Amino acid sequence: MSLPIDQSAPVIRGAALPSATLARAQRHLGILLVTGAALAWSTAGFFTRVVETDLWTMLVWRGGLGAVALFLFMRLRDGPACWLVLRRADRPFWIAAFLSALAMVVFIAALSTTTVAKVSLIYASVPFAAAVLAYLLLGEKAGHRALVASLLAAIGVAIMVAPSFLPGAGGLPGAGGLPGAGGLPGADGLAGAGGGLDDNPVGDGLALAMTLLMALITVHVRRYPGLPMVAVGAVACLLSALLALPFAAPFAVAPVDIFWLSLFGPITSGIGFVLYAKGAQILAASEAALLGALETPLGPLWVWLLFNEIPDAATLLGGGLIFVTLLVYVWRDQAQAPA
Repeated sequence: MSLPIDQSAPVIRGAALPSATLARAQRHLGILLVTGAALAWSTAGFFTRVVETDLWTMLVWRGGLGAVALFLFMRLRDGPACWLVLRRADRPFWIAAFLSALAMVVFIAALSTTTVAKVSLIYASVPFAAAVLAYLLLGEKAGHRALVASLLAAIGVAIMVAPSFLPGAGGLPGAGGLPGAGGLPGADGLAGAGGGLDDNPVGDGLALAMTLLMALITVHVRRYPGLPMVAVGAVACLLSALLALPFAAPFAVAPVDIFWLSLFGPITSGIGFVLYAKGAQILAASEAALLGALETPLGPLWVWLLFNEIPDAATLLGGGLIFVTLLVYVWRDQAQAPA
């Protein structure tokens, strides 16, 4: 899961480079950075499967260490002045941070209660959900292509979640509700074709809620483009850990899980965010979005290879429609952009 990039950071523009060779080198660097970010983000599903602890404890470790990583980056980038942004934080900043923290909590909960493929593919519809919200909240009129793409994405989501709400659809593996009080559906719930996680109305609802939250954050950042998003991400990570702390047992974790948890936050929240923020300063927005979309197929790929988590036909059909729509939309946007 990614947050909108830092709009306040200095932008590196190819036109300012001294030579075409250096410009190509900068572009290649941008491609590597954004691809690296997509790889980092795509590991979230892997971590939720390999770590055998409850949801809330996982959130505390992920959010806390993710916050440390991002605050460290701010300190290295800005020096002592990095704390000024927090002292000057206004209402839009805190709204963005709270929404982002809530999205982080719902994101991990969704990964814990339905297949990684379903979460990733539903999440791919964020740009189109954001277009609809921007029209409703900001009065921005979407173009014809955006409306068609949004409709196709909505159809894809409907195809994916329909089996969960049909009569006889399975609920959560194990106890009902979120896996916070008991444990994550890991060792005993992920075998075979998704381990019964596909037809799960709670998991699907969480994936939809996460997507709507991210779309709302996107619209909020569009309304306030000067928000320092690295600082927002750092505060959001910290808030997500604090929200989960009353329900967690952060010190009752096996040593092997401590190893994985120590990587979870810094990789998915820290390294991924920083790589994308830096790469998106170099590349065109449409190109960065296209490369960032690599997260969508890579996340399900890792859990398929390592945990044999295979999505059902509805997820493949509806998710395929969303992913192809996203790729075509971004490709057309890039093709029509001025040189």
